[in-house]
Amino acid sequence: MHNINFTKYKYFTLSFSFLAIVFGFVVTFAKYGGFAHSLDFNGGLRTVVELPADKTRNDLEGYFQSKKIEAVVILLEKEKNIYQLDIGLGSLETIEALYKEIPEDSRESSTSAIDRFVQLLRYEYKLPKEKVLSADQVGAVVGGELTEVGITLLLTTLAIILLYLSIRSQFKFALASSIALVHDILMTLALIGFLQIKPSVPIIAALLTLLGYSINDKIVVFDRIRENAHGKDNLALSNIINVSITQTLGRTINTSFTTMISVVAIIVGGAVELYDFAFVLLFGVIVGTYSSIYIAAPISEIYDQLRKKRFA
Repeated sequence: MHNINFTKYKYFTLSFSFLAIVFGFVVTFAKYGGFAHSLDFNGGLRTVVELPADKTRNDLEGYFQSKKIEAVVILLEKEKNIYQLDIGLGSLETIEALYKEIPEDSRESSTSAIDRFVQLLRYEYKLPKEKVLSADQVGAVVGGELTEVGITLLLTTLAIILLYLSIRSQFKFALASSIALVHDILMTLALIGFLQIKPSVPIIAALLTLLGYSINDKIVVFDRIRENAHGKDNLALSNIINVSITQTLGRTINTSFTTMISVVAIIVGGAVELYDFAFVLLFGVIVGTYSSIYIAAPISEIYDQLRKKRFA
């Protein structure tokens, strides 16, 4: 196979990634004021109800849209028509107004937002009390703790990977891989903010899965670079990188393609609750493959060149 000069455009690809990340975060905070609000991270109302058999997800979503209530509808059990309803904090005033529209003889006095939402549901869908299986109000404190746990998990994973690669391989490869992994996370977060995908526990799972997939791809590439560089100290690292990536390109493409098939199957299969997870993971696989070739390998070459100049 003819060797491809992957390192030729290293400064272009590094600049492109930097600008793409900056653009994504600028849009996220300048246009939207931050990441999308979600119940898991920002708090809200969560209710599980068993609806009449003639009511569908579309009915629920249509109702909430017509009332301008920010809601996520999740089908938990198809046979019993049980749904989980997540309501954002931004809709509490709307729920308060709708609650007051319920005739006095059909509502009970209540001071909590979750009780008023439950009464609204019971009134709209003629539900007896036993059909409301659970009702909870998730506070922002819980969301803050979840955010902290998520960040801690990501940073801990990165630290362990850096330590593992430092022991297994050369430091320049460990450093390049870690920077590339940070690139993958930032690029994916920029997309999440740009598209206003709601952060959630499945999204954290997708990011952690992305780290595992991405580092595996980079280990394969750097192992081949290390093998090809053995006993060839006089050969430029850029040549070795190009040869090594060309040799592993087939495996990289096959691995990425088969992984994407599995992720696309989730989307095509109609698992609506996992759409965000699958979409983020699909994007992450593409970015992880790209960064192995155009971010991690070039960074190791730049580091090697700077180190040689310093000790020349």
